[in-house]
Amino acid sequence: MSSADPGRTYVLVHGSWAGGWVWSRLTPLLEAAGHHVHTPTLPGLAERGDDPRGAGIGLHAHIDDLLGHLEREDLERVTLVGHSYGGMVITGVAGRASHRVSALVYIDAFVPEPGQSCFDIVPWLADVFADLAGGGESARPLDPAAIGVDDPGDAAWLRAGSTPMPLRTHREPLPGPPPAADLPRMFVRCLRFDAFAETAAQFQARGLPTAELDSHHYVQASRPADLADLLLADVPARTETTP
Repeated sequence: MSSADPGRTYVLVHGSWAGGWVWSRLTPLLEAAGHHVHTPTLPGLAERGDDPRGAGIGLHAHIDDLLGHLEREDLERVTLVGHSYGGMVITGVAGRASHRVSALVYIDAFVPEPGQSCFDIVPWLADVFADLAGGGESARPLDPAAIGVDDPGDAAWLRAGSTPMPLRTHREPLPGPPPAADLPRMFVRCLRFDAFAETAAQFQARGLPTAELDSHHYVQASRPADLADLLLADVPARTETTP
């Protein structure tokens, strides 16, 4: 990278039960390559778990919060990266702030259309979250072993940082409008987790860039160097943004 090249700006959006901490193994690799990285934590989770809205926080609030982050930091030509539930959030943000976004990257993530919720896209999740909530409105963290995290160190790290997830985040449908049709996007599938295999196949069927990594669902924990290589080399981006 030349000294005149300002690098990309990556905004990494975590999934359920996590926070900005979940990107800590990936962030330094992107920054070492000369890029700017933001890892905001969504309200109601991790260090923001004391939000007074509590279990009433939903997808719409998370979209608004991430939009606020982009505006406060005056970020433009952003590569939005969403892991798992984070795919819902980046899709909503891209629909409302196309002028700030240059690409969308979905890492084993939901890729919704307006009007769809997480539970619409993966219906069996509703029962899983109901069991984890135990009649309440927040689901306790799912044990990493239940989604194929077989490395003891990775599992312990994920357990230590995870916090309950408001059910409303997964019940609320994505608001419109959809992201601009010309906005480049890419899907990264984790081969040891099957929940998003169909979504990856849909990307491939549409001729959109896809990649596969031999990892459990939390690839940013298990394969951060390989994931960094993908983000640095393979993500398409439009050079001009539209209002």
